[in-house]
Amino acid sequence: MQNQSATTIMRVIIVEDEAPARLKLKMQLQQLEDVSLIAECDDPVQAIEKINNLKPDIVFLDIELGELSGFDVLEAISHPCHVIFTTAYSQYAVQAFERRAVDYLLKPFDLNRLHQALSRVVLKHTPDVEQSDSQLIAKVGDKMHVLQTSDIYFLSAAQGMTLAQCGDRDYHLDLSLEVLFQQLPSSFLRVHRNCIVNSKLISQIEKWHNGTFLLRFKELAATVTTSRSGTTAIKKYFGIGKMG
Repeated sequence: MQNQSATTIMRVIIVEDEAPARLKLKMQLQQLEDVSLIAECDDPVQAIEKINNLKPDIVFLDIELGELSGFDVLEAISHPCHVIFTTAYSQYAVQAFERRAVDYLLKPFDLNRLHQALSRVVLKHTPDVEQSDSQLIAKVGDKMHVLQTSDIYFLSAAQGMTLAQCGDRDYHLDLSLEVLFQQLPSSFLRVHRNCIVNSKLISQIEKWHNGTFLLRFKELAATVTTSRSGTTAIKKYFGIGKMG
């Protein structure tokens, strides 16, 4: 993978209950440099144990695993790792990205698509990218504005448009939330299928309806309401236990 030789070998675990799919992915990974397959799991309980004990960098995680799902595995593990979901079903994509998936591979996928997914891990977590601030381009008429991500309170999607809310106004962006989420610093959290927030600018977290949170921001009147999975992301990031 490009530029990965300057970093450490990426330690990988495969979680896949179908033997043919597991073997195919294993053979694909063997063709890539800087990747070390440290375990294969065919059931979710074994996967939770292996991930927590072996502490991989990346987990390739199937979603439909029998009684437990890949999302259940993700909730149960204590070791933070980068997750690439692998599935034959497209309907879980939004939920996967809400859980901060690096990528979502639809079976069958080829070696080039796998390489692309792994490259996103490198791009997202190398020192050049994993920084406190980066830049996005917003079009305003015939001009292009350079936005510092540290100035963005949240990004939202509605009616086919993506907007970045800054202190003075919002700006239209050409990229989708899914693509932007891969480019943003790790302080940005997916709290709703249509919203990504800058955790560094959150000033208050309030209990809201049906197990969700209302987020308030420094020097901004606008608020954001999380989804239930977004609430989980906020709790995990800030280390919040039960409120109230």
